[in-house]
Amino acid sequence: MRAELQNGTSLRFASRLTQLLAIGWVAVLALVFMVHGNGGLDFVTLVQLAGVALPTPAIGPHFGEFWRAELMDAGSAIVILATAFAVGAVALNRWIPGRDLLAALFSLAAGLWILSVAVLLVGAVSLARLPWVFLLGACWLLPAARRFFHRPPPDPARLDGWGKLMLVCIIAATVLGLFGAMAPPFEYDEMEYHLGAPAEYLKAGHIVALPHNFYSNLPQLTEMLYLLAMKMSSGVAAKWLHWSFGVFAAVAVYAIAARLWTRRVGVTAAALFYCLPFVNDLSVTARVDLATTFFATLAFGALLVKRKEGSDHGDDDAGWWLAALAVGAAIATKWPAIPVVFLPAAGFVAVTTRSFRRLSIFSLLCFVLVVPWLVKNCLLTGNPVYPLFPGVFPSSHWSAAQASLFAEKHYATFNRADWIQFVERVWHYSFPASAAGGYSGGDPFASPLLLMTAPLILLLRNATLPARRAGWLFAAGYAGWFLLTFRPWRFLFPVFPLAALVGAYALHRLEPLEPARNLLRVAVATVMLAGLAMEGSFVLMDAENNTRVPPEMSALRLAFGQISRDEFAGRLDQGKFEPILWMNQHLPPTARVLYIGEARVYYAQNPVVWSTAFDQSPLEIMLRQARDAKDLFALMRNAHITHVYVNFVELTRLQKNYDYLVNVDFTLLDGLLKNYARLIHLQKFGAVYELENPA
Repeated sequence: MRAELQNGTSLRFASRLTQLLAIGWVAVLALVFMVHGNGGLDFVTLVQLAGVALPTPAIGPHFGEFWRAELMDAGSAIVILATAFAVGAVALNRWIPGRDLLAALFSLAAGLWILSVAVLLVGAVSLARLPWVFLLGACWLLPAARRFFHRPPPDPARLDGWGKLMLVCIIAATVLGLFGAMAPPFEYDEMEYHLGAPAEYLKAGHIVALPHNFYSNLPQLTEMLYLLAMKMSSGVAAKWLHWSFGVFAAVAVYAIAARLWTRRVGVTAAALFYCLPFVNDLSVTARVDLATTFFATLAFGALLVKRKEGSDHGDDDAGWWLAALAVGAAIATKWPAIPVVFLPAAGFVAVTTRSFRRLSIFSLLCFVLVVPWLVKNCLLTGNPVYPLFPGVFPSSHWSAAQASLFAEKHYATFNRADWIQFVERVWHYSFPASAAGGYSGGDPFASPLLLMTAPLILLLRNATLPARRAGWLFAAGYAGWFLLTFRPWRFLFPVFPLAALVGAYALHRLEPLEPARNLLRVAVATVMLAGLAMEGSFVLMDAENNTRVPPEMSALRLAFGQISRDEFAGRLDQGKFEPILWMNQHLPPTARVLYIGEARVYYAQNPVVWSTAFDQSPLEIMLRQARDAKDLFALMRNAHITHVYVNFVELTRLQKNYDYLVNVDFTLLDGLLKNYARLIHLQKFGAVYELENPA
C-alpha cells in the first residue's frame, strides 16, 4: 500500500505501519535517553540548582569590572567579524549575484579566511603592527557589504507553534552557551595550543617556531583570529569568536534548509543541530571545531543548493567554487576536515558532474586556501605539514619514537573491536553515561536528537533529491571519520548539520500523519528540553566542586560580579591553575620557569620552558646530558631557568597515557630540587621551586 503525503512525497510502507515504526523508533530512543541516559534527572537537577542558586545572586564588588572586560571582549569579536564580513563581501561581490542570508554567510566565511591570512602575514613581522589589519575594514566604504542590509521583501510564510518552540529553544541554547563563553578559558586543548600558541607568539612579539608545541604547526586559520582577539583584548574574546561560529553554523543550517524547502524546516533543522548539548560544550571553549563546522555547513549547503536551483552541469560555476572556498577554509582550521569534509564534497562533485576537469579544479582550489600555513611551516620547520612525513622531511625536533607515539594516538586502527565501532559509535555518542552505571554510554554531553530524527527519512519512498544527497554526504563524512581519524566525537561535528537537515525534512514530511505528528513532536521536544536543562545546570553548577550545593563559584555568580575572573580561574576545578596564577603574582618579570607535567601555558605571564606530551621534553634532554645534580643545575642555569613547576597530577596522567618522561632518571631531578632549589609554593596539584643563584 502506498500512501501519498504533501508535495508528492509517498511513504515506503502503509500509513499505520509507518506511524508505528516512526513512533516506536523515536519513543524508544527518547525513553532510553530519559531513563538510562539520565535525561529525566537533568530537569530535576536544574530545578534543584535553580532553587538554591537563583535566589543567591546579587550585584557583587566585581560586577563593573567583569562587564567592562566582557564589553571589551565582545566588542573585539564584533569588530573582527564586521571587518571580515566587509572584506568578504567585496571579495565575493561578483561571485554572489543575490544578497540573501546564505550569501552573507559566504561573504563572512571568505572574509574570515582573508583576515586570518592578513594576521599571519603581519604577525610574522611584528605583532605590534597587528591592529593595522583593521584597515581592511575600509571595505565598508564600498557598497558591496552595505547592500546586504537592504530590506528584503516580506516572507508570507509564518512559523506555527512548533516552529516558535524550536526558535525559543535556539535562543535559550544561545544564551546558555554565552554564559560559558564569558568565563575564563579552562579546557585543556585551548590552554595548550589553541590559545597557548598565540600566547607564546605574543610573548615573542611575532609568530615564531615553537619546536616544543607541534600543534602550532597545524593549519591555524582560527588561531590567527584568536591571536588578533587576544592582542586586542583577551582569550575570552577568542571564546566569543568560537561561540559565534556555533551561532553562525546554526544560522547556516536554517538558511540552507529554507532555500531547499521552507522556513519551518529550517528552524527545526537549526534547533536539531544547535540544541545538541555537544554544541554548548564546544561553544564555551576556544577550540576550533565549531569553526570547522561553520565552513563545512556552507560547503555542503552550496553543493545541495546548486543542485536544487540549477543543473549539475550548468554554466554557472559559482556554486562549485563557493563550496570549494568553504571546504578549503574548513581544512585550514584542522587537518581532520580532509576526510570528513573534503572527501565527501569531492566525491559529490565527481559523481554529479562526471567531469575530471571540474573535480581537479575544485580540489586544487580547496587546498590553495591552506597554502599560507604550509608556507609558514616550511619556513619555520622545513616541513610544510610538520610533523607528518618525517621520513621525507627529517627534523631534529621530531624523532622516530615521537612519530610512533603520534601514530599510536592519532591514526585509526582496524582490529575486530574497531570494526564493531562503525555501528556502535553512533549509539555511543548519542547517549551519555548513566550515573548509576547501568549503561556505559559516551560523552556526558551526548544527545540522541539526530539519531531519533535523521533515520526517519528511510520511511519515505521518494524524498527530494537534496534530502537524499544530504543523507549520502553525511554517510560519506561518517565513513571518512571512521576510516581516517582516531574517532573523537568532535571530529565528526562538521557533518552533524547534514543529519539535522535530513531529520528536520523527515519530520516535516511526516506531519500529515496523525497521531504520529504530535507524538513525534512531544518526544523530540522532550529530549531537546532535557538537553537545555543539562546546559542550564552547568551554568548554575559550582565550577570548583560540582557536588557543592549551594554553589559558591558558578558562571552565574561570575556574571553578577560576586567573584573576579582571576579568582574564578584560580579556583576552577579545585584549583588546577592556581600555581600558575600564583607565579604570575609572586615571581619577578625576569623569572623563567621550567614546566614539568604541565602544558597548559595560556595563563603563564613569565617565559616558560615546556613541551607537549608528543614533543621532546627540555627536561629529558637535560637529564640525558647531565652526570649528576650539579650538572643538571648548571644546564638549567645556562638555559636561564630560574624556577621549576611540577604538576604532580598531570605528570602522573601523562606518564600513564603518553609515556611522558618514563625513560629518564628522576633521581637527578630529586637531587637538584633537594640541593639546589627551595620550595616556595605547594598546592595539591603541584609545587613551585626557586633555583639557587649560581655561586
